[in-house]
Amino acid sequence: MPDRSASPPTRRVVDIVSLLATSGEPISVAGIAERLGIARATATAILVELDAAGWVVRDPARGYGIGPALVGLRGAALPQDVGELLAGLAARTGYGATFSRIEPDRLTVLDVRHGVDRAVPGIPVGHRIPLQFPAGASVMPWRPAKEQNTWLNTADEADQRIVGALLALVRERGVAVFRPRADDAGLVDLLADLLGAVGSELLRPHLRTRALRQLAALTSRPFTRAELDSDEILPLSYLAAPVFDASGTAAYEVQLGPLQVATTRVERDEFVDATRSAAAELTNALTAGRHGK
Repeated sequence: MPDRSASPPTRRVVDIVSLLATSGEPISVAGIAERLGIARATATAILVELDAAGWVVRDPARGYGIGPALVGLRGAALPQDVGELLAGLAARTGYGATFSRIEPDRLTVLDVRHGVDRAVPGIPVGHRIPLQFPAGASVMPWRPAKEQNTWLNTADEADQRIVGALLALVRERGVAVFRPRADDAGLVDLLADLLGAVGSELLRPHLRTRALRQLAALTSRPFTRAELDSDEILPLSYLAAPVFDASGTAAYEVQLGPLQVATTRVERDEFVDATRSAAAELTNALTAGRHGK
């Protein structure tokens, strides 16, 4: 997504269409407004115009889905279970969770569910980022060598020295775990709280992008094997686990964002278990058709 939106109202239209195009079920106006962090009146006004153009359609239960004018352009909808499972992860842990599609050149957020203890700061459905190290680390062990090499080339010299160990650890543990540098932990906490308090609609797009990039830079140090197995109190930013589609490709990832200044080993293990369990359930939801379930 560009750093600066030439038309924030148009950006909101795109966000709504992206949300409905990747949802497995109709979504109410209130649900759209909540997931995208926009005013309900704004969502209603946009939906009225989209409905008139046939881009969306309202069902008898007053939920909205993609309309006939866009059906021919629409990709396969995600199963309804995806949203429910993602919401379950957020409810189980108390922290925000996202579900994203990983393509060779980019990561696209398909669903966002906020936690009770912390929302996902400033990331709307449809948000895209270039696939650069360490984004996508959770799926890379299962992607073709060409994609791995392209991804590796986006890392700086210091990070390139740890990529092999990182991918081996992710393949072994089934999850990528990241932390801020120790001296950045307090700043991460403050920035995440500010983004969550301001909300994505009230923050200008270019400022939101800059803030998200800064937050990503501060939170993207991979855990080492020794740190994962350590009994020390350590900061934890987020976890990501691969989700496989019906062809067996690691095409998606589920991400959990505790963004905690200090965690015990027990707490970290609980986050790892929750993230891996959600990834396994999401994989089952996406592959059920392959098995005739």
